[in-house]
Amino acid sequence: MIESIAEIGKWALEKKKKAVVDQLIEDHGYSYAINILLSEEDGVFVWQGVEVEEAHTDFKKYLFRNGSSRGTNYSPTARITTIDNTFQQKVLGWFKKVKDAEHSYFFSIYELLMNKHEEIVFNIQEKLDQLKDRAIVSIKINGKFLYDLPLFVEKFLLLVNEKDLELCATNQVCSVCGKQKEVVIGKMSVFRFYTLDKPGFITGGFNEDLAWRNFPVCLNCKAFIEEGRKIIEEKLKFQFYGLSYFLIPKFILPSKISREDYEDVLYLLFSQLKDIRLQDRKIQSFMTTEEDILAVLADAKNTVSLQLLFLQKIQSAERILLLIEDVLPSRLREIFQAKAYVEKVLSFTDRQFHFGIVRTFFNSDVDRYFLTIVERVFKKEPIHFTFLIPFIMKEIRRDFYEIESNVNFFYKVRHAISVILFLEQCGVLKMKGGSVVPSKFDVLFQTFGQQLDTNEKKAIFLLGALTQMLLEVQWKERGSQPFVKQLMGLKMDERTVRGLLPKVVNKLKEYDAYQKSHQQLAEDISSLFMSSQRNWKLSVDELNFYFVCGMNLVSKVKECLFEKKEEKTNVEQSV
Repeated sequence: MIESIAEIGKWALEKKKKAVVDQLIEDHGYSYAINILLSEEDGVFVWQGVEVEEAHTDFKKYLFRNGSSRGTNYSPTARITTIDNTFQQKVLGWFKKVKDAEHSYFFSIYELLMNKHEEIVFNIQEKLDQLKDRAIVSIKINGKFLYDLPLFVEKFLLLVNEKDLELCATNQVCSVCGKQKEVVIGKMSVFRFYTLDKPGFITGGFNEDLAWRNFPVCLNCKAFIEEGRKIIEEKLKFQFYGLSYFLIPKFILPSKISREDYEDVLYLLFSQLKDIRLQDRKIQSFMTTEEDILAVLADAKNTVSLQLLFLQKIQSAERILLLIEDVLPSRLREIFQAKAYVEKVLSFTDRQFHFGIVRTFFNSDVDRYFLTIVERVFKKEPIHFTFLIPFIMKEIRRDFYEIESNVNFFYKVRHAISVILFLEQCGVLKMKGGSVVPSKFDVLFQTFGQQLDTNEKKAIFLLGALTQMLLEVQWKERGSQPFVKQLMGLKMDERTVRGLLPKVVNKLKEYDAYQKSHQQLAEDISSLFMSSQRNWKLSVDELNFYFVCGMNLVSKVKECLFEKKEEKTNVEQSV
């Protein structure tokens, strides 16, 4: 992931024709610069006065980067407040900090500026009094700005990276570019989820001096990573149902892809709507992007994958909630096809299926479980039904107690069915089947695949539908549904469910509503019960889930019943 971010940063800097140092320079924002003019020959420096120039056009030449308000900046360029204080603290203070008697370059400049202190301050104040706007103070040597003086640039980079250089090594291999570099740092601060504040994070026998071995990065690659992070923060950061994620493209065999194709892919990512909510308009846009990416990479004989980084910020710290790596475009297509199948089967008209429906059953208290499901969907790794069902039934039972006055119950069940069906179609939901017998409702059962793959599951599902028919009769006749109490708050066990069928049939007869269709349905339920295993291998949660699914999909069951009835009538008429 870090390598991919560094590659994006490197591309961006090259595209802007920026050197590594350019991204670290800040715009001082002032109109004028007062330059202290020095000349140098054979290591001897001479002060030649000061000059004023307009400074708002090309700010990078002054090598300005603001530091501590009471300390020095990262170069001897500073915004002028009071000239004596600025010169003393920001200019002389900088040279005092970096001077080294063994290397006379900065030491000699410091000695000269100290000796000419009063004259320089007087001349700068004189120039400043003539200006009608704010100014910065900087230095030119032999007519060159600080940006054009390698020793100043080198010192600028070292000071900017001073904190990261607290832990470093010399002549070692960078873990990002793979090249041996003069200096590698081992405590990079670009991403704050990488820390060395716990013993387990330190390699080399828990010796912090050797911790650079964990993650050695050269200063160039650090700059690329910083720029890359800036870009993904601006262009590729999105919200995902209360969680933030970065979408990071990763090129397989990046050395084989041309720069033009690389740029085409990044431009497509930056310009398209990208949101993995699975909502229709955004899906179409994202799918278009994916197809364009594949077309571009086909010519380059290469491919691209996506990485989804879910990052949580807590004050100044960062924590990785989830990193999903190597999501190929082909896998995205499978996910979108599963979404379309669910919407077709469950007749989603006004609503689209999306991960927010999954989120319904895994609220903010169980983020990690929700993210686990997201990860397994994208990586096509198995999810077990026994893991999902307790969370699903907890939410369903919450609304069931107000079934008469709250329509949310039926929406909640429909959402649960769609989640299970979606996960099955994605190829991640693993369920165990068993022997089955033919039924009038086989077409309906096949629609929901593994969810109704045993006789007992089918029987419970149909019993739920028959029970819902009874509740509809009660509501029509009495304006209430007293039979709901027989469902034990959806905590029924096998014995209770087996004994429920005669109660439902008897109650329908009491209302004089036991029709031929009810009788046919009861016969199928009885047949499936008789063909089921002696001891059902279903938990209470699973058993009640299939029951409420039947209640919710009663219209689908009625369609099958009426279809059979119509077929029979047509046959009799033809005879």
